[in-house]
Amino acid sequence: MITRQDVEALSTRLKEPRWLTDRRLASFARQAELPVPGRENEEYRRTDLRRLDLGRFRLPADDSRPGRPPRRAVKRARDDAGSLTQVGDRTEYAELSADAAAQGVIFCSLSEAVAKYPDKVRPYFEDARIGADEDKWSALNGALWSGGAFLFVPSGVEVALPLRSSFVHAGIDEALFSRTVVVADAWSSVTYIDDYSSAGDGLTAAALHAGVVDVVAGEGAAIRYNHIQNLGRNVWNFTRERVFARRDSGVNLLQVALGSASTKAFVHAHLDEPGANTELLGVIFASGTQHIDHSTLQNHRVGQTLSDLLFKCALLDRSRSVYSGLIAIHPNAQRSDAYQNNRNLLLSRAVRADSIPMLEILANDVRCTHGSTSSSVDEEELFYLQSRGLARDQAERLIVEGFFANVLERIPLATVRGRLEEAIEAKIAEMGVAA
Repeated sequence: MITRQDVEALSTRLKEPRWLTDRRLASFARQAELPVPGRENEEYRRTDLRRLDLGRFRLPADDSRPGRPPRRAVKRARDDAGSLTQVGDRTEYAELSADAAAQGVIFCSLSEAVAKYPDKVRPYFEDARIGADEDKWSALNGALWSGGAFLFVPSGVEVALPLRSSFVHAGIDEALFSRTVVVADAWSSVTYIDDYSSAGDGLTAAALHAGVVDVVAGEGAAIRYNHIQNLGRNVWNFTRERVFARRDSGVNLLQVALGSASTKAFVHAHLDEPGANTELLGVIFASGTQHIDHSTLQNHRVGQTLSDLLFKCALLDRSRSVYSGLIAIHPNAQRSDAYQNNRNLLLSRAVRADSIPMLEILANDVRCTHGSTSSSVDEEELFYLQSRGLARDQAERLIVEGFFANVLERIPLATVRGRLEEAIEAKIAEMGVAA
C-alpha cells in the first residue's frame, strides 16, 4: 500500500522544492477522496476494475537497493534529435543532439527539468487545466510521478528530426507513474515519440501504470506526438493525454495500443483559440483476453477550429474494445469543423467491440460528422483473394493489413510507420492468422 509517507520520501529523495512537495501532497489527498471507479460510473460501465487490487503494488526500488535490472547500453539513433530511456523510474540514458541543444531545445527527464529549469516547468504544474487532477489515476500520478520526460522547443525553432522517449517496465508488482510534458512555443515545430514497453520480469508480471501526458502547442506551433503502448499482458494501464492547441497551431496525435491486460485511456484535445487544428489517429490491435477502452474528446472551445479523428481497432480471440468519443462544440464556437470515425474489425466470434460516438453542439453554424462501424471479415473478400491463389490465412492477413492501411498512410514518420507494420505482422502471426 502506497502511503503519504511514500510521497514525502519520494520528494525528499529527488530533492524537490517545497512547492512541488506541496503539490504532490495535495494530489495524494485528492486521490484518497476518490474511490476506484465502479460500473456505476458511466465512463467505466463497460470496463470492470473489480479485480484490481491497488494495495499489492509498490513504487520501484531506488538505485541503492538490490534487485534492479541491469543497466543497458542505449545509443541515440542517427535519425533522432534526442533520446531518453528509463527503466522503472530510473534514467538509463539521455542524449540531445548538439544542433538541437544549440537552438535552445530542452529535453530531459521531468525530475531533472524541475531541478535545472524550474521556471520552465512550474507553470505547467500550477495551471488549473494542464496540471489538473481529473480523476483518481491522474491524482495518483500527480502525487507519485518520477522520471518522466520534459520537452521544450523555443519560439521559432524547427526540430527536423524526432525526439524519442522509451519507458520500460521490468519489475514485479511495480506501480509506475510516468509524466510527460511537451511544450512547443510559438511558431516552432517538433515530432516526439513516447514508447511504453515491458522487459524481463515485466513481460508477465502484474503491474500498474498510471501515466499523464500534456501537449501544449503555442501560437502557430506544429507538434506530432506519437504514443506507442506495448506493455506486458498483466499490466493495468491508465493514461490521460491532454492536448492544448492555441491560435493557428496544429497537433497530430497518434495513439497506439497493442499491449497490457486492461487499458483505460483518455485522449482529450482542447482547441482553445481560432485556427487551432488537431488530428487524432488510433491504432488498436487486441488479442487473448485483452480489454482496451478509449475515451476521446474533441473540445471546440472557440470557433473557426478543426478536429479530425480516426480510430481503428482489430480484435482477435476473446478480446474486447470500448470506444466512446465526444465532439463538444461550445456556445458561440461558430464555424467549427469536426469529424469522428471509429471502425472495428472483428476477427473472432468471441470478441466484442462497443462504440459510442457522441455530439454535443451548442452553436448553430458548424459542420460535425461522426460514425462507427463494426464488422467481421467479409467472406466474399476472402473468396476473391483465395480465387487468386492465396490460402485462407494469407487472405485474412492481407485484409487485416488493408484495414489499418489508411491510418498508417497518414503517419509521415517512416520509422514509426515501419514499427507499426512490424507490430501488426507480429500480432497476426502470434495468434495464428498468418501462415
